[in-house]
Amino acid sequence: MTLLVSQRGPLADELRVIRRRDWAAVGIVAVVIAGVVLRFVSRGPLWLDEAQSVAIAKHSLAGLPAALKHDGAPPLYYALLHLWMRVFGDSTFSVRALSGIPAVLALPVIVRLGRRVGGDAVGIASVVLLAISPFAIRYAVETRMYSLLLLLSLAGAHAVLSVHRHRTKAATAGLAVVTAAALYTHYYAVFAVGVVGAGELWLAWRRRDPAARQALLALVIGCVAFLPWVPVLLYQARHTGAPWQAPPDGSAVLETIDSWMGGESSAAQFAALVALAAVVLALIGRRRGAGQVVLGTTFARLPSRLLAAALGSLVVAVIVDAVGRQAYAPRYLAMGVGLFLVVVGCGIAVLPSRRARRTMLAVLVVAELGVCAQNAWQPRSQAGLVAAVLDQQARPGDVVVYCPDQLGPPTSRLLHTGARQVVFPNFAGPAVVDWVDYRARIRAANPQRFARDVSAIAGDHRVWLVWSLQVKPLTNDCSGVIDNLVALRGIPRQPVRRDPAYNETMSLNEYGPPTG
Repeated sequence: MTLLVSQRGPLADELRVIRRRDWAAVGIVAVVIAGVVLRFVSRGPLWLDEAQSVAIAKHSLAGLPAALKHDGAPPLYYALLHLWMRVFGDSTFSVRALSGIPAVLALPVIVRLGRRVGGDAVGIASVVLLAISPFAIRYAVETRMYSLLLLLSLAGAHAVLSVHRHRTKAATAGLAVVTAAALYTHYYAVFAVGVVGAGELWLAWRRRDPAARQALLALVIGCVAFLPWVPVLLYQARHTGAPWQAPPDGSAVLETIDSWMGGESSAAQFAALVALAAVVLALIGRRRGAGQVVLGTTFARLPSRLLAAALGSLVVAVIVDAVGRQAYAPRYLAMGVGLFLVVVGCGIAVLPSRRARRTMLAVLVVAELGVCAQNAWQPRSQAGLVAAVLDQQARPGDVVVYCPDQLGPPTSRLLHTGARQVVFPNFAGPAVVDWVDYRARIRAANPQRFARDVSAIAGDHRVWLVWSLQVKPLTNDCSGVIDNLVALRGIPRQPVRRDPAYNETMSLNEYGPPTG
């Protein structure tokens, strides 16, 4: 007997719904898989900050505090990188893969967080947005601590929710551990801890909420656990810094949100506008019958608390850096991006129909994937090109000079030449940049005397100058070194020229024997 199904019958309608759901599920899985793969895809060698991280992590665990006094960061990520390299080595892929692990672990964590905040729809939207987040993918393939910081922020949000919902000792201990781990990962975690702590203090004081008191206790315990590191932090605060960056202004807030959504490209800017619209819906949007959404006058509780933690940390960080005239970069607020994307997911879930929700999510996916693909194939540094020439042509007795010294770590780790390597301004080794009293050492530098001493050391051998005028604040000094070497040794050959296609650009000059 043949069963005939009308094209307009109820069974056919149900089959079409199932097929649509299946295709949606396939698309979601495909996007997440693509995001996981992109978390381990990168081109080119390590750039300065990555190479510096590797060089520091090569110290023993006991030696990390002394090494980090000359850098300016807390120790947790470097300790993990040290242990990782002991097992997997220090190849470019290996050391970057460490960052990919917390970046992948953040995906199931954000699914769970989204579900706790707003149900399955929020969980699915959040994981899709994080999976193809250009910010998350960029720092998943960078040998730095920002992926770990992102994971810890999501775990911290979970811990706060658990304390409020369950009030168990395990939940309190979990929040204390996450708080301490975040502080030991990046100093800017203190802004998130402070903002969350202020919120819990308000709840404990005004509403007499016992769960808020318990959460506040956990935050305090986490901060107390950080106290042994405070002497190193105080030394770093007095002696290290980034003197080439101007302090932030009010525009840094919007620039950071743009960075969370992918940066300055037109696709990323469009994604940021769509995301901000979703944030408005998450805060005050309400569904009404007949497929309508209305804007209310009260804020949704959990989305507003997540957004307050993310944006509050950002605003406080910008204000503190502006007042203290400290350098600021959007990546320092990596703890905010995951929470922000959960709020965006909440806004998408407010939309009244499945088609509208899928459309908004698909628009964000298409815009963000384009940025991700571009970032994945963007070469990081020209250090590999420079190192290849030096390995092939530099000889023992030659002198390789890095001006500024910030070009030393990414290039020297790739070299196998017997030539002597020194950096401007202080003739130190090139493996790490010593940031202690950096501004004072720059002011004391003398390009003419440095060039004369380099030329004397090389004698009749060649001088190889790895240089860039794009790195502040040594632009004028490096230009002076170039001019003085020309006066001493004549016009150089330039086997490598600056290529703007790279994020970290550099050039290579070859100077022959003295002309005098």
